[in-house]
Amino acid sequence: MKLNHFTDYSLRVLIYLNKKDKNASSSLDELSGELDILRNHLIKVVQFLSKEELVITKRGKNGGIIISDKALNTGLGTLIHLLEQDDTPVINCHSKPCVFMPFSCQLKFFLDTAYQAFIDSMNQHRLSDIVFNNWESIFAGRQNV
Repeated sequence: MKLNHFTDYSLRVLIYLNKKDKNASSSLDELSGELDILRNHLIKVVQFLSKEELVITKRGKNGGIIISDKALNTGLGTLIHLLEQDDTPVINCHSKPCVFMPFSCQLKFFLDTAYQAFIDSMNQHRLSDIVFNNWESIFAGRQNV
C-alpha cells in the first residue's frame, strides 16, 4: 500500500502543529518553509484539515493555524483513512470491470482485510506517540535554505 501525497503532506502538517505550543499558531508560509512543501499544495491540505475540524484556522494579523483536539484524539489509522479520501483504497474491481469478478476472485477480500488490519494497527497510536530525537535540530538553519 502506498499513501498519496495529500495524506503525506497532511500528516506532516499535523505532526508539525502537534509539536508546537498549543497556543502558538503557524502560517502557511511557515509550514511551507519548514516542511519544504509548496504553499499551493498546503492551501488545499489546510482547507481540507479545517473542513474536517482537524485544524483551526484564523484569518488576519493574529491569525494562523493550530491543531484541534479532534486531531489529537483521533487514531492515526482513522486519520489516514480520512485523508486518503477513498473507501476502496487498495483495489476497486468495478472501476474497470475485472474479468475475474464473476468467478469469485477473493483478491479484493484479502486486500480489504489487510487494509483494515493496517488501519486497526495504526489506530493504536495517536499523533502524540510520534516522537523525535532532538526535534529542534530538524529545523535548525531551515530559514536559510
